[in-house]
Amino acid sequence: MKVTYLCPHCRGAINAGNNIILSAKTSINNVGLILLHEEIGNYTSKSSSTLNIEIGEVVDLFCPICHASLNIPNKDALAKYIRLDDNCNECFIIISRKYGEKITFKVSENKHIETFGEKLSRFIDPEWFL
Repeated sequence: MKVTYLCPHCRGAINAGNNIILSAKTSINNVGLILLHEEIGNYTSKSSSTLNIEIGEVVDLFCPICHASLNIPNKDALAKYIRLDDNCNECFIIISRKYGEKITFKVSENKHIETFGEKLSRFIDPEWFL
């Protein structure tokens, strides 16, 4: 199945090959690109040599096309983008912005949530994504 990942602001495609490409900035203004594997639940990632991130560090994530923030305002270090499959089914993918934290949520239009990852216990409130 072919999948396209989109920026929720400009709706530009942010994936190429098997990677989702995001722009990132650390709290000390260290900037670069992060490549995330596009398979949900596969936490393989790469980053540009200019981006030095420590495990547990929170980064700000941006669209590499329009540079809009993908961070979810007032939420616990989360970011979101859109997943569109070849049947035109659209959903939000929500990921942790804490480097090394393996958390992913797939939220459909009817608010059905699928969870992936290891550290989901900190999200016990089912309405956190609203």
